[in-house]
Amino acid sequence: MTRHDAERKQKILDYIAATLRARGFPPSVREIARAVGLSSPSAVHHHLQVLERDGYLERTKGDGDAALSRAIRLTPTAAIRLGLTSELVPQATTAQSYVLPVVGEIAAGGPIEAYQDTSETLSIPDMLAPGGDAYVLRVRGDSMIDAHIADGDFVLIRPQTTARNGDIVVAQVEENGVTLKTFFKEKDKVRLQPANANYPAMYFDDVRIQGKLIGVIRRLD
Repeated sequence: MTRHDAERKQKILDYIAATLRARGFPPSVREIARAVGLSSPSAVHHHLQVLERDGYLERTKGDGDAALSRAIRLTPTAAIRLGLTSELVPQATTAQSYVLPVVGEIAAGGPIEAYQDTSETLSIPDMLAPGGDAYVLRVRGDSMIDAHIADGDFVLIRPQTTARNGDIVVAQVEENGVTLKTFFKEKDKVRLQPANANYPAMYFDDVRIQGKLIGVIRRLD
């Protein structure tokens, strides 16, 4: 192992520990790549495999697609090397989590075209998505800012086809256009209400509900 590789692996361990401390669950592979200056997820996977082999990490398969990344957990060996407090590693190694796909972007503004891109994943604690029955979308736009949903946030969506008044939902409003808004059924119309006074309400004869918001994840860096 070269000195450069050793320094890179140390940076990866430091970043995983810092992320666990800050938000209670590990970073995604792409977050690690950005944080330590690696150009591709495959390079991160190589370093994670070495760290796992050397006893610093444990990676458990998620319940979803076999191609998804594994959930990352620090071992007591890593805790000793990093000088971590004892409570961090038990939290990271015992808490159930699920690796969920970031399947695309969702408009918090006007509708945008839906698309699938499962190359990025996030590890989500079971308390946010019991059973792992959810998926993640990245928010584009600021129409839901007063509901504390900002441009660039990740939203955790539980798949469902029905909604009650006041639910924040993923709604398909055009042939392939989706938007994130608060749902209201009014007489013969559906109102999709933004949470920003700069945006008007949207009215439709009908919409197709694709899921309900159950959580918001925000990167602080």
